[in-house]
Amino acid sequence: MIRKFTTNVLAVGLIATAATQVQAAPKAPAAPKAPATAVTPPVSVTPGTVEVQAVPETPAKPVLDPAVIKTDSSYALGYRTGGNFAQQFGRFGVAIGDLDTESFLKGFLTAFKGDKPGLEEAKLQAAMQALGDLLQSREKESSAANLEKGKKFLEENGKRQGVITTKSGLQYEVLTKGGEEKYVTPKEGAADNKEFLVNYKGTLIDGKEFDASPAGKPVPMTLQVVPGFKEALTTMPVGAKWKLFIPSALAYGEERKSADLAPNSVLIFELELVKIQDAPPQQQMPFQMPGGPQGGPQGGPQGGPQGE
Repeated sequence: MIRKFTTNVLAVGLIATAATQVQAAPKAPAAPKAPATAVTPPVSVTPGTVEVQAVPETPAKPVLDPAVIKTDSSYALGYRTGGNFAQQFGRFGVAIGDLDTESFLKGFLTAFKGDKPGLEEAKLQAAMQALGDLLQSREKESSAANLEKGKKFLEENGKRQGVITTKSGLQYEVLTKGGEEKYVTPKEGAADNKEFLVNYKGTLIDGKEFDASPAGKPVPMTLQVVPGFKEALTTMPVGAKWKLFIPSALAYGEERKSADLAPNSVLIFELELVKIQDAPPQQQMPFQMPGGPQGGPQGGPQGGPQGE
């Protein structure tokens, strides 16, 4: 179901964003290290003589002008705050076009200084409620349009040579065949303690990339993922690389996951299964994926194959 947008939800989101901004403040630069004075151990040259090699002094860091520090750090704080805001409210469908930037900055600075708002509370509540209603209506339209667009895309994609469509509706294309080893379903009643090391890249049907694993660093993943991704992991052999075309019904359906992952989005992944191994006891994923911006990109339950 499409998320219902209420004043309280948006207000809580703003509070959470503000808290994140404080946490994301850049660390103060470390003090310059004192010049090194240590020497390397003596190296024998000829019997009875030694040669001492001094370690070069570390050059002192340049001293920045206070005005430059203020300008650059202000930009850094603004950039990080903007990223946090986009991440927090993008999942509600808020876009840059929904904001009057002058009023936004005015309200931000008023709150930052601890002053009283320039609008009465009743007006603030009414405005946020109206914005929520607008977003909800727009999401309905977006959901319907994406569903139709995705249906047409998959119909045409399924006709391409090399594309296989499974009973569930998942489509995949084999890029690398892989070996013989595959996932084995545990016996009835047995715990499934396997994890999958994978490389992946996720895009939308328009080619926009919304998340990817770090280059050359396979990431661990369990089967707590969306149905389309789970089907691929439990079907493809180790060493294989597939291109997945996941219908919205096997992904997130009508739920928006981020600014990029709109309702009823078809997800496309290049997925390489590197290894299947036993999961560590009481394993916790080190990050949400794919995705993050919460990365991820963009990440995790908010932006990729990781399920909720």
